[in-house]
Amino acid sequence: MSFIVNRRDWLKSGLLASSGLALGSATTAQASTAYSSLGIFDVYAEREREIVQEALLAAAPQVRARLSSNENPWGPAPTAIKAIADNAPKAFLYAGPVTAELKKTIADMHGVTPDQVMLGAGSSELLMASLLLAATKGKVMMAETCYISGRDAREDGATMKNEKVPLTKDYQYDLEAMATRVNSETSMIYVCNPNNPTGVMLPSAKLKSFCEAVSPKATVLVDEAYIDYAPNPSTDSMVECIRKGQNVLILRTLSKLHGFAGLRIGYALGQPALLKDLRKFCSGGFTVSTTSAAAAVASFKDKAFQDMVLKNTIESKKFLCDSLTSMGYSYLPSSANFVLFPIKMKGPMLLQKMMAEGVSVKSWFFDQQHWCRVSIGTMDEMKAFKDAFAKSVS
Repeated sequence: MSFIVNRRDWLKSGLLASSGLALGSATTAQASTAYSSLGIFDVYAEREREIVQEALLAAAPQVRARLSSNENPWGPAPTAIKAIADNAPKAFLYAGPVTAELKKTIADMHGVTPDQVMLGAGSSELLMASLLLAATKGKVMMAETCYISGRDAREDGATMKNEKVPLTKDYQYDLEAMATRVNSETSMIYVCNPNNPTGVMLPSAKLKSFCEAVSPKATVLVDEAYIDYAPNPSTDSMVECIRKGQNVLILRTLSKLHGFAGLRIGYALGQPALLKDLRKFCSGGFTVSTTSAAAAVASFKDKAFQDMVLKNTIESKKFLCDSLTSMGYSYLPSSANFVLFPIKMKGPMLLQKMMAEGVSVKSWFFDQQHWCRVSIGTMDEMKAFKDAFAKSVS
């Protein structure tokens, strides 16, 4: 008997075990079948690539700037760190009371009810659960290119169960085309707004109209991981759709503006019945720790810290964009904490050259073009990028 475990099978069983601790055998089998045929997004694949890149960066002569993972170099807030310290002695208790407070804080902030909020250990857990749920019912429609569209081939040869709709010429979601292609097989439409990796944002009125028209036919999942960097986050968000009772699911994370990438706090907003279905494929918030939940409550209240992060992000982004322009490079308009721009060499070659200079960035290839995505860092990190990029392309 062979005891060698395939990495994909191990990840699958680990995901199902952590997501459905008390699932019945029928539901577990359904989830396993959905995972095997999903063909949409291996939530661990992105992290695997980042681990490899981080290892390469660690081996670089000198680490000057980590600009590949869209992290917030100014967070978490001192008030959040204090909340972690204050609540650490309570870590022997389950987090129920603190997570209940966090859910109420989020509900009050968005004008929804606590039963319209579901917590997660980062939004990745909730995103995978959403896609697993959708895969049990039909196909997922998405843009080409977006956060979950990158896995075009499966190691196990499984059939792709999704539909990709090309972006418009200005790299916007083509909502008109998506609406016309929704049919009885469509179970979910994924919209990342602002979009990753492009950073381009849809007009809120246009997206709200799309949600109102399409959500009766299929769930609209709006990934708002970067909404805090939008011009008007409160009105640019689709939370109004939740308040109106529409079949819309919103995913949010504290990994960006709040600097919680390592603390793992995310949440979903949706109708109670939809969240109940989603609960079949995730922990429903049980994976959130006492310390992280307490830190999140503190961070939401620290408006001054959020304003500082936004101010610094805007300044660093302007420096980056001005630098690219001065070197003869154009870039896509970004409403996120990163900038995507077309490059004049192959992406892997640029990454290797940048790594040699101690700077990590990310690359993409779509629309017959190689692209580089640069996360917004401190001003010193932006200067390090400019210096390393100038050397790499010379």
